[in-house]
Amino acid sequence: MKSKSLYARMILMLGATIVLGWIVAFAVLFAYLAHNKASIWDDKLKVIATRILLTIPADKDMVVTGPGLQLRDPALAESEQLVFQVWIDRKRLSVRTPGAPESPLRPGFEDGITTTVIEGRRWRVYSVSDSKGRIYVQVGNLHSVVDAEMQRQALTGLVLSTILLLIVGALMWLVVRSSLKPVVALEAAMRSRRRFDLTPLSSAALPRELHPLVASFNRLLEQLSESIEGERRFIGDAAHELRTPLAALQAQAQIALRANTAADKDVALTKLLRVAQSSSRLSEQLLDLARLNASANAPQHMRADLSDLILHVTRDFDTHALQQERSILLDIRKCTINCNIDEMGILLRNLIDNALRYTPKGGRVRVSCGHEPAVGQEETHRVYLEVADDGPGVPLSERKAIFERFHRAAGTSTRGSGIGLSLVAGIAQLHHATIETGDGLEGRGFAIRVMFPAAAAPPPSTSSQNL
Repeated sequence: MKSKSLYARMILMLGATIVLGWIVAFAVLFAYLAHNKASIWDDKLKVIATRILLTIPADKDMVVTGPGLQLRDPALAESEQLVFQVWIDRKRLSVRTPGAPESPLRPGFEDGITTTVIEGRRWRVYSVSDSKGRIYVQVGNLHSVVDAEMQRQALTGLVLSTILLLIVGALMWLVVRSSLKPVVALEAAMRSRRRFDLTPLSSAALPRELHPLVASFNRLLEQLSESIEGERRFIGDAAHELRTPLAALQAQAQIALRANTAADKDVALTKLLRVAQSSSRLSEQLLDLARLNASANAPQHMRADLSDLILHVTRDFDTHALQQERSILLDIRKCTINCNIDEMGILLRNLIDNALRYTPKGGRVRVSCGHEPAVGQEETHRVYLEVADDGPGVPLSERKAIFERFHRAAGTSTRGSGIGLSLVAGIAQLHHATIETGDGLEGRGFAIRVMFPAAAAPPPSTSSQNL
């Protein structure tokens, strides 16, 4: 279903409110007139009948001696349906208005208001008599006249309320249109922006209620700008990092071609192979980093045994460690974590590769995992993964910086690419894990421990072995 614009929604709601108001006004007006029409006309009939009775002289006999006076305009006699009769002793009709029936409007001559039917027409009649009970004044009005008058009043009120609500609706439409002008101007400004223009939006002309929305959007633009700037720096740094090994490959290849003896050629080819291996590792890390950035917004986590992952990854380093005269020790326990297996493999490979790279010949690298109680929660345990070595270690002042991209500790510029530990930090963040650093084996070297979120699981049995 296609969503409607804010302007259309507001106009629709205002229109519905106006229609509802019109219906309520009509209902109230109709109920008021229906409830009060009888009392209004009854009061009129009572006043007229009383005034007529009080104008009759008390010492005169009301005897009709001839026709009444004639009006200059005879049509005026039929202009009003209100009629009255004056009866004497309930027998003689002394005076009546034109159009009034000759029979009593109220045959019983009781005082008060009532409804009668005379000659097939309904009358509303008020009857009043003098104190001696000789003279009776009866004033009546046709019900059709009362109904027509009420309809005219209702129609007049309905027309006036409709006009008023239309005026209010027009004013509301103008107010809505004027209030949304800053939003429309903001939308037009966004459309007219150049590509990758991520400058913050101005909220000065917007209503106060929209300021939090614009502030949130500006924060999103700021994060997007930082992300794009970070990718630009990454591309620049990657291009710079690749330029050095490529130049070294070319130089060693030229030296090998110019070598006069087989020994010199072997030396050049050995250096060429070493540079090629370093370049291959750098390319792999760059691809891992690109893959990690691409999947950061759509992680696919599943439960896996960390000890099985460690066994699988360390087997890939067996030959490499033996060739470099280094040993890998395992101290692992069965422990389950919720992780992306591919990303966890990248994390393990970079931690082990980094430790082997900075461990001298004859050195050791220990990979361990297990459980330790969460702080303040003895019934829950956190899973940890630790890789420690007995190499030269990392100074305390640089232990935080080594997890940044392309950062190398002092004196190690030719050994690593500066990407591996940044991958470790990124993957740990995606898994809501924390990284701790410390001294390595027997107080020497360097250790990196990754702490995963706490889970209600008892620590399983221990398994240690050498590779």
